[in-house]
Amino acid sequence: SKATVSVLYCLIKMKSLGLLVVGMAAQVSSLISFSEHVGDHMVLQRAPEKSGIYGTLNSTGSPTVTATVTPIGSGSPYQVTGRVSGNNWITYLKPTEAGGNYTISVTCDGCLNDGPNTIQLNDVTFGDVWYCGGQSNMALPLLHTFSRNDSRTALQNGTFDNIRLHQMGSNMNPPMPWQTALNATLQNSSRYETRFFSFSSTCYYFGQELSRLLGDAAPPIGLIHTAFGGSTAEQWTSNKTSIQCGNITLSEHSQEWFDGRVMPFSQMTVKGFVWYQGENDMGHVFGNSKRSTGYSCEVPKMVEEWRSVFSAEPGTTSPNAPFGLVTLASSGGEGHPDIGSMYLAQTGSYGDMPNTVFPNTFYAHAFDLADPFSNITCYQAGCCPNYIKPGAFCHGCDQYCESNELAAYYMGPIHPRVKLPVGQRLAQACYGTVYEPGKVAVRGPIISGCSVSDGKLIVNFNKELLGDDEVTVGEYQRYNNASSFQVLTNSTLFCMQTTWGPDPKTDTLCLDDGTGRERMFMGVPHDEFMSLDTWPMVNINLESPTSISADVSHLGEIFGVRYAFFSGVNRGCCGRNDPTSGPCPVASCPVKASSGLPATPFIARIVNGKCECISPQVCDE
Repeated sequence: SKATVSVLYCLIKMKSLGLLVVGMAAQVSSLISFSEHVGDHMVLQRAPEKSGIYGTLNSTGSPTVTATVTPIGSGSPYQVTGRVSGNNWITYLKPTEAGGNYTISVTCDGCLNDGPNTIQLNDVTFGDVWYCGGQSNMALPLLHTFSRNDSRTALQNGTFDNIRLHQMGSNMNPPMPWQTALNATLQNSSRYETRFFSFSSTCYYFGQELSRLLGDAAPPIGLIHTAFGGSTAEQWTSNKTSIQCGNITLSEHSQEWFDGRVMPFSQMTVKGFVWYQGENDMGHVFGNSKRSTGYSCEVPKMVEEWRSVFSAEPGTTSPNAPFGLVTLASSGGEGHPDIGSMYLAQTGSYGDMPNTVFPNTFYAHAFDLADPFSNITCYQAGCCPNYIKPGAFCHGCDQYCESNELAAYYMGPIHPRVKLPVGQRLAQACYGTVYEPGKVAVRGPIISGCSVSDGKLIVNFNKELLGDDEVTVGEYQRYNNASSFQVLTNSTLFCMQTTWGPDPKTDTLCLDDGTGRERMFMGVPHDEFMSLDTWPMVNINLESPTSISADVSHLGEIFGVRYAFFSGVNRGCCGRNDPTSGPCPVASCPVKASSGLPATPFIARIVNGKCECISPQVCDE
């Protein structure tokens, strides 16, 4: 219930600020203790970086903290002296190669004499640690995904025994102390069946698929999950950083998860970060990184800040640590239009990553990975499993109900249940960027230009970025507005982000006309910006190994082109899919690379028969 969620939220917020009386008492009564994020079975970052372990102590003098690291089996123990600041301590271990099983004891000399002065970690190993943050599509528990049972079976059959998990409690996930993924599958849970099913699906599938790609070379992988459902980018960024960007509105909740979910891990050395967020910023200004405005500016600044706080100690997390992100699914608009422009904002306005504002980054698209049953008619009607609302029209909902038996929705299709492909794409992009550069494709086709001549529109894709790939055009429902490819027939209605005007029925405010200027359209209904009269869908064909084409001769002059913008009646790769029809196939938007990765969504003006993308993106080839 909403009341239960509110109470849980308050408890989590109090804990993050150190206000829970029970938690404070536990800290004070302990002579020396580890942070709640440092524990048995954890993964520490392998060499060449050094890793820190940290916690609190109870002292009024000048205590000394010493850590003893003892390998189980071969190897010799060693000691390192830590640092103490007030009631906090940290000690940095020697850079250690991947693997192994270590016991680490920490002794406080000079602490108060009313308790033990030595604490110990057991079954610690070294590998690569990945920090996963964001909002609900990162947090979505494995329970609500179609591939959960396959992953559990793989673990119990001995596959992926290198993966260990740690989860911070949230409004969608219970806390999980460090443990092996296998052990999590063996613990029952009344809410989640097993503790494993309570873990972040995107984070786990990323780690699973990265392990698969690395094969025998895969080190232990530690996955730290901290996402919080319904959170905004402002909450994950300090206020002093957010205000470096224009059109950012701060609230009483701004910075809270930077303080409560980022900083508590900042003394831990990590390999990199993974981020899936944006739905709750759909109602905010998308902006443009070149103009230092909106989401497009704020998230790159957030990445800079995370890297800065995690790398404050030289030799720990790299100051340029890899950062991966997922673009929103087509169902992630939260009732707001122009999700295609958000896709652009998520890349810092460049349409591809890495780039000037997003160095050493990788990404995975999810725009074509909506839930197979994203048309929510059957869901809203309450047609299954065993109860049908009075008067509900449920004829033809059988396939939807069967899918719900495999994995139930969490709050509807805004949280797609097909998270394994998200993890696969994210892991592939990471593998081909961080671990084995150039070995696998990391992106689909990226627009490089277009031309219109004699009623034919040709869109070209960047040959260099395609590498050994070629462009493909897959099968799609040509009669059902499913090409996802649109052209603009009214030059005055080009707008990157719209919202409703003073009279929502008749007026529209364009928040960004492509140059950053606002423009009010009195007497122009918002629907007119979205309609298939303004942006008609056209069929597409393969023109060459690096281009596609469309017949636009029946439309007269055209002033823009866009792909996969999913506005108005065009809600996804299957267009206007009937609510009681079969599922929309996963990844069914037509334009892809021969490797299978989807073309990146794009928008461009057409001026004098040529494409002009919105700067800083360039597509004038």
